[in-house]
Amino acid sequence: MLLENLLTILPVFALMAAGWLSARTGYLSSGIADHLNAFAVKLAVPFLLFRAMVGVDFGQAFNIPALGAFYLGAFASFGLAILLARKVWKRRPGEAVAVGFCALFSNTVLLGIPIVERAYGHDALTPVFGIISLHAGLMYAIGMLSMEIARADGRSMGETIRIASKSILSNPLMIGVIAGVVINLSGLKLPEVIMAPVHMLATAAIPAALVGIGAALTRYKVSAEASEALMVSALALLLHPMIAFGIAYGIFDLSKEYVRAAVILAAMPPGMNVYIFAAMYDRAVSLSATVIILSTLLSIFTIAAWMAVLQAVL
Repeated sequence: MLLENLLTILPVFALMAAGWLSARTGYLSSGIADHLNAFAVKLAVPFLLFRAMVGVDFGQAFNIPALGAFYLGAFASFGLAILLARKVWKRRPGEAVAVGFCALFSNTVLLGIPIVERAYGHDALTPVFGIISLHAGLMYAIGMLSMEIARADGRSMGETIRIASKSILSNPLMIGVIAGVVINLSGLKLPEVIMAPVHMLATAAIPAALVGIGAALTRYKVSAEASEALMVSALALLLHPMIAFGIAYGIFDLSKEYVRAAVILAAMPPGMNVYIFAAMYDRAVSLSATVIILSTLLSIFTIAAWMAVLQAVL
């Protein structure tokens, strides 16, 4: 069962490996990572999310217990990572928030979507899009507010909220989600001449992003902070999905579609956003890079293990 699950998800990681190998050998220039990631994050993935929001059934996508299972697990991992960073690794408050953000922000879009689709089919994505539609905005809001409070740089709470809100609403992923929600709720039927290029960009999003992530990983090395990175990886890959599973299956006894969405998305490793967040505040930057590499490698096996757990109980 575990081997079967590994074979299911390996093609997703194979695209990342192709990007890494191409950049590592010089077959593609190292700058390809910036171009592919910019294309994916600023253009293709927003259209992917736009297409999803236009066609999603909000009644099925937004299941409150499933959302609670995923996000409560994320918040618990965030808080515990901050606490451990402060008490065990003696991090300063701002650094501890950056460490916590690594455990908070799962790679739900660029890894979560293709893995869930490959494992369970396209129809399994409806509850996935419900979780994802809130993900970037909510996580960045929590991370930025926590960082501004931790840094205690004299900025008022109102000003902090204003800056955080502006940053979130200008995020291309959020623009794609909001635009799709507006079209969906308005009942407008977009003509094929508009939707055809949307479909083409959406189709290109995940492959381009995965190759770009792989190429970007050539820039980072596992640092001396490996023990702390391993702690963060354990919270992100084990604690988060464990809490999600306990709530979704153990407490609410949700249908398998919602349990799968909450647990598999929770089992995703931290993505490039944690490095961007750390670099934006210049806090725990090398640690975030180490976390990305270590957790991504470990997730190949932990995701397959969580899939086996779900197969055994659902």
